[in-house]
Amino acid sequence: MKMKTIIQRFVPILILSIGMSGTQALANPSVDDLPDLTEGVVPVVQYKNSDALSGAGLTSVSEVEFLVTVKNQTGDPVVADTLILVVDMVKEITGNDISDRVEIEGPDGILANGKPFFRIPNADEELGPYSESEAVTIRVNNPDYLRFYPPTIRVRGLRRSPGEAVKGLLESLVQKGILAPEEAANAMKATTPPASTDNP
Repeated sequence: MKMKTIIQRFVPILILSIGMSGTQALANPSVDDLPDLTEGVVPVVQYKNSDALSGAGLTSVSEVEFLVTVKNQTGDPVVADTLILVVDMVKEITGNDISDRVEIEGPDGILANGKPFFRIPNADEELGPYSESEAVTIRVNNPDYLRFYPPTIRVRGLRRSPGEAVKGLLESLVQKGILAPEEAANAMKATTPPASTDNP
């Protein structure tokens, strides 16, 4: 009974502290392990200056710059320092993949599948729901003077759901010796909604 009382009093404090502090839920995984958020955290790709490849004549542009931001259209905040832009593909106007014929300049790293990625700068710890990130400049070196569409961008990162945030805070409190592992496990169960027992 005493344990139950502690948990009942402690869990609301945890949830309140999440809303006030935005504490990061979990240690950041490697970039290759980050989930794809593109359906909910939508990339917006624009030419930095003007579309140099849209004219009817042949282009002589050897480098094209794009500004890319992301819009968080989910209802959850996203952990800012996990957000990356992955240059998935560059297509010529004929529709052919020309990723191997252009060079993405100055990426922050390369994924295990060989695709370059850029980290999204953000002054805050989170990219809040329905907010837009700062812009990243992506330069495409075009040595063969090809005409191509803006690159296809995928977004990876970690969403911070309330359940994940509670788990992260509980793990931190266990590490600091404030909570026993058993107390943390019981508190986590108290914040997890029960599985539905409705029959189809």
